[in-house]
Amino acid sequence: MSDDYLWNRSGAPDPEIEKLEQLLAPLGHDAPLDELRLRRRGKRLWWIVLGAGVAAAAAVAIYLALPGHPEPSCTGGTGFAFTGRGGDVSCGGTAVASGVLPVGGALDTGAHEASLAIATIGTAELGTHTRVRLEETTAHHHHLALDEGKLHAVVNAPPRLFEVSTKHTNVVDLGCEYTIEVDATGAGSIVVQHGKVELATPNGMLVVAPMGTHARILAGNRPGVPLTGKNAALATAIEAYEHGAPGALATVLAAAETPDAITIIGLAAIDVAHRAEILRRLAQLSPPPGDLTVEAAVAGGAPFEAWREDIVSSYFGLWRP
Repeated sequence: MSDDYLWNRSGAPDPEIEKLEQLLAPLGHDAPLDELRLRRRGKRLWWIVLGAGVAAAAAVAIYLALPGHPEPSCTGGTGFAFTGRGGDVSCGGTAVASGVLPVGGALDTGAHEASLAIATIGTAELGTHTRVRLEETTAHHHHLALDEGKLHAVVNAPPRLFEVSTKHTNVVDLGCEYTIEVDATGAGSIVVQHGKVELATPNGMLVVAPMGTHARILAGNRPGVPLTGKNAALATAIEAYEHGAPGALATVLAAAETPDAITIIGLAAIDVAHRAEILRRLAQLSPPPGDLTVEAAVAGGAPFEAWREDIVSSYFGLWRP
């Protein structure tokens, strides 16, 4: 459609605009202005303004409801390139073999799988029955939402350039490889193969999950705590704690060993009410660095973050696959 048509009706009109004009034709008025009898301002003028607003709202609603109203295009432009594996996948409600997932668009793999480029910084492998949406892609930030299914990401980029949001937490990439799997309710798990990720909590604190750990993603907008899988008693106690079992916290703290400091610092980030108790036990497993004290770390902020980073660094030094 020529832009001139919108200004002076010259040029070829767009078919969708013609439909809109036909639908709104009964609302048109071409009589002389004096026939509108606008002398009695106030109440009558108010009704005219109100009617115009209703007509405008109706026009927008009609246009959005028109058959074939365009969805974000999956055939080119800015976005994440994808290719279905084993058969066609659905992008924007259309079955395609490959394309570009645009900002605001959704990709459903259905019974097949798909490979998705994460801009120029990495790739994501999507499992069957997986739905993702591209929320943002800029030079400074890429944001993918995982509604359901399995996503395996490999990213080589500066920290926090890429994040994956789920219904119950945000996973911020710190340059690594990880697998997220969630069901239709948003509950699931994350496994970190290389590097580390940050998991957001409702209280604004962050849980760091480094390579070799896994964590549950729980309903109620909260992540679980990172576990190494090498302390079965601790894993059992954490599961009881996450289900709200009475006395479970004491069992968790008793079961934790020195290599489990990464789990306990994560627990301290999540459980504000018992943070002082948790940090006192953590100090026995991995004392705070320098002159930092438990009391200073209880409030969170820089002291807590410094202790967490010290534990993460020590973990990478001790960790073996």
